Amino acid sequence: MKVFVLIERRADYSRYKPILEKMKADPFFEIYLVVTGICLLDLHGKDVNYIENDGFTIDAKIPMFDSNAPDSGAEMVRSMARVLRDVTFELEKSKPDLVLSGFDIGGNFAVTIAAAHMNIPVAHIQGGEVTGSIDEAIRHAMSKFSHIHFPATEDARDRLVRLGENPKDIYVVGCPSIDVLVNTPYMDPKELEKEFGLDFSKPFVLVIQHPVTTEAMSSIDQIRETMKALKHIEAQVVFLLPNNDAGHSKIIEEIKSSGFTWIPSLPTLKFVNLYRNAWALVGNSSSGIHETPTLKIPAVNIGNRQMGRERAANVIDVPNDAAQIEQAINKALFDQDFRKMVSEIKNPYGEGRSAEQIVHILKNLDLTSVSIQKIFFEGK
Repeated sequence: MKVFVLIERRADYSRYKPILEKMKADPFFEIYLVVTGICLLDLHGKDVNYIENDGFTIDAKIPMFDSNAPDSGAEMVRSMARVLRDVTFELEKSKPDLVLSGFDIGGNFAVTIAAAHMNIPVAHIQGGEVTGSIDEAIRHAMSKFSHIHFPATEDARDRLVRLGENPKDIYVVGCPSIDVLVNTPYMDPKELEKEFGLDFSKPFVLVIQHPVTTEAMSSIDQIRETMKALKHIEAQVVFLLPNNDAGHSKIIEEIKSSGFTWIPSLPTLKFVNLYRNAWALVGNSSSGIHETPTLKIPAVNIGNRQMGRERAANVIDVPNDAAQIEQAINKALFDQDFRKMVSEIKNPYGEGRSAEQIVHILKNLDLTSVSIQKIFFEGK
């Protein structure tokens, strides 16, 4: 089976990586890998280098972003349009049996639309989830263009059925990024402490705060509220730079001038091990929802970006208000009863076997039985 995969940013690479590793090790599969988006940009850490260092062959690169373009919703659309146009040539060239797409990311949205129009079956990872911003609309739209579904939870599966997807095409597999957390080798903490100037025996907060596209004009006010809170907290702070959705430039400017330690991106080995030693995650990344329960650390989830998403009890939801953010971080770091509860929770997004299940299902799937013509399912 020839499988076409497109990677735009670290968020989708972290989920694709364990799947790609299993496919690469199995001669049944042939991978056609395309890299685009911020993975090609120096400002965001140029993750394409990490992908190659992980041993994957990149078959094509599609420039998505104009470095001189405005930071706006309109430019997000123009960027998706570039991928939508150019990925059609890669699909024609590679002639894949299947496109594996995922999540709610613009580049994946583009390849999903293109493949559906070109009569190529699409398998979509993590459809059916509820979230905030423009992401939710993109995710549900991708589900409607897809033919096979790999949602993370039963709740997401039921939502796909309500969206008119046939239950026989839906397989609940969990979130594949958890596979990465579970299977990444451990590093000597002393090595990381030295590199990042940290002491893991003392409170350490990892912060990932992205722009919210539907609130792009408020991005600078939102990050400033977070900064105010963090400056009152007795803890070490490390920022990971945000993605480049509309509103990102002001967030990056604030982070770089804040005096806090910041990192554009990291290879998987270092990121996961830094994450393992964090006392809490702060911000609005989906990582706080999907992954922190596995690491048994609290997540302070700020604002509306993950609104409505299924979550474990380790997540503390707060608005973009410095006083409430500060209170939540203090609870996450210093409330011993809360931290004990967090240490015992179960992750609703799985236990780290998603990639294994996805690869097994695809290997045993009869693609000739997959109907390219989508029909709204109205049964139960």
